[in-house]
Amino acid sequence: MISNIIFDCDGVLIDSEILSFAVDEKLLPDHGITMSASELARDFGGVAYGEMVSALNDRFGTSINAQIYQERCEAELARTFETDLRAIAGMADLLSALPVPFALASGSDLARLEQCLALTGLADFFEDRIFSAEQVKRGKPAPDVFLLAAKTCDWVPETCLVIEDSPSGIVAARSAGAVRGLLGRYAS
Repeated sequence: MISNIIFDCDGVLIDSEILSFAVDEKLLPDHGITMSASELARDFGGVAYGEMVSALNDRFGTSINAQIYQERCEAELARTFETDLRAIAGMADLLSALPVPFALASGSDLARLEQCLALTGLADFFEDRIFSAEQVKRGKPAPDVFLLAAKTCDWVPETCLVIEDSPSGIVAARSAGAVRGLLGRYAS
């Protein structure tokens, strides 16, 4: 039985993911890496910056500093979000109508989540039920952020429906033992 819902944020609640990967596509050539936004989304959707940069460094033999790269991306994204970020169509109506408690568990950092939710008008729906990969040791595809959300909210993971759209998020939800209610092209 489903008692609670845990939402991913980027690509599920808000249309931020393609904006984020467009920034990566713009900034990565400075490090000798050329990948399109769609290639980055395919390979790194739902993955935290640190893990993405580590994988890129391994793949391309580069030595990008994850913290510096993330700070640069976040600054560029903040400007982009101010003008281009939107909630997924109908999301506010859906959240208003849900009959069960829900939370958010994302690979994005807390400052970015707060900015995105405020800009899209979704912040009040989640209050203190916002969880980030920066609060746990391992980001997605590890289950840690979903387990943190369930534990903090005093929910049993097996009764949580996770709404997720990335391969790494799906793996994380399954590893957490959550009911699998998945969206997007990766749903199974």
